[in-house]
Amino acid sequence: MSFLQCYTLRVSTLSPVNMGCDETYEPTNYVIDGDALYEFNPQEALEALSDPERKNLLRIVDGRPNEELIKKVQAFFYQQRENLVETAGHSFPVGPGVSKLYEARIGKTAQREERGRQVINKLEIERTAYNPMDRLPIFPGSGIKGAIRTALLDSVNEGRRTERGERNRDLQQRLFEYDMRDLHKDPMRLVQVGDARWTDETGLPGSEIRFAVNRKRHPVEKNGRLVQSQAEQKGLYQILECVPAFYRRALSTTLTLQKPNAAEPSPGKLPSKELRWDVSDIAVACNRFYRDLFIKESSLLEKRGYVTPGWAESVRKALPGKDDDHAFLLRIGRHSGAEAVTLNGVRSIRIMQGPGKQAKWESAPKTVWLAASSQGSEAGMLPFGWVLVEIDPQHESPISEAEEVVQLREWAESQRSRKAGYEKQRAERARAAEEAARQRREEEQREKERLEQLARLPPVEREIEEFLEGFAGDNPAAELYNRLKSGTWESEEDRRIVARRIKSLWESEKKWIPDFSGSNKKKKQQQKRCLEVREFLDES
Repeated sequence: MSFLQCYTLRVSTLSPVNMGCDETYEPTNYVIDGDALYEFNPQEALEALSDPERKNLLRIVDGRPNEELIKKVQAFFYQQRENLVETAGHSFPVGPGVSKLYEARIGKTAQREERGRQVINKLEIERTAYNPMDRLPIFPGSGIKGAIRTALLDSVNEGRRTERGERNRDLQQRLFEYDMRDLHKDPMRLVQVGDARWTDETGLPGSEIRFAVNRKRHPVEKNGRLVQSQAEQKGLYQILECVPAFYRRALSTTLTLQKPNAAEPSPGKLPSKELRWDVSDIAVACNRFYRDLFIKESSLLEKRGYVTPGWAESVRKALPGKDDDHAFLLRIGRHSGAEAVTLNGVRSIRIMQGPGKQAKWESAPKTVWLAASSQGSEAGMLPFGWVLVEIDPQHESPISEAEEVVQLREWAESQRSRKAGYEKQRAERARAAEEAARQRREEEQREKERLEQLARLPPVEREIEEFLEGFAGDNPAAELYNRLKSGTWESEEDRRIVARRIKSLWESEKKWIPDFSGSNKKKKQQQKRCLEVREFLDES
């Protein structure tokens, strides 16, 4: 048997997943326009602005750093969103609730505290973990491995109750038979899971924006009215970037199991043989732990009318059986719920009782966080974090394509069309700029040649050319004639040159008529001028 056993894991989402990364989208590096959020690079955004707009932004940020400045910067980027959308390198869909909230609050004060201090709507969106090279989501291997660890701990514990006061760390060390001095005996060191990276090639957007809202699991009435959760009463929610539900095999990673030789001369340095799992053991442990949690939670959410109709049934059709070893269910990421990170039999969840009241400990949570399209949603929501992991899959995915996924693919196609339109506009602007530059170069060359030609002319001819170029009237020859008659040029040769140019101009205008024999007064007057000019030419 090989020392290393490697398996390809293909990960499909069954509900929205947010793998927190301690980063946020700020309204100074994104704009929301319609049904899409566009992330932009601040430097590229500055280059997309016109000089007056850039100067206006610099005037704003040069002000005193206070709440008013933040509002002005937010409002500025919102007003420039059309320009910024064109430069955005990353976009993904937002629901109407998020878009409505953004438009209502961007650049405005959310509320005022008792002493009048403004509270600014920062509109931060908590990011999911991502690959900085392509900005697409990843599921960190540590998060996947942590979920597997919980299921294996539960499998070893077999539902037994813990000793009173036993801490979580002590419980894990007892079940996995290691301590802090012998960490090398932790059996999970033989299990390596890589980061699950984006492998979808169907053109789906990597993520979407959802509200995380808190709702009571079971109805509680007081004075004939349903009681809301404490978070709901306070209007608390989060805005999260999530990988959407029903993305089939959108991410891929590797599971590597170390299989040391049982006859190794130093067995004391290894986990016990019973805790050296193979891939089938891992799959079965995960299915037995998470499958029951899913069935219990989905049934409860359906009963309360919280979830999107048909979602739970679609997921149940794709679930592997408890003893299946070709695929397994996991729950990962933010808002996975306390039950998914605690063990059967030892589960003790802290329940807050409100201001001034002492918290208590129970075996099940009282509320659930759900992915919603708006802050006030009471239906059409989904739980967070459910994924299906397939081991070296050889057949079609068991997950049917959902209508929501079809809509997301259509959204992505419309964004590609919009982006192509922007690229076409940029190409046209580039061609227009190149053509304008070419024309400027040609004009500059003509001007250079003109100046060189002028420099080669005799002084009086250069004077005439400069006069003609600057003359604003409609009869330059008549003005030259008047100057010739007034004695502007003293040299006989200069006068002859000027007269020759006057003759040329009048000939081009059909006004050189020294031999006119008619009776038209205007033409008779023009004939007189022509004869006077001819005298300067010594023509008979």
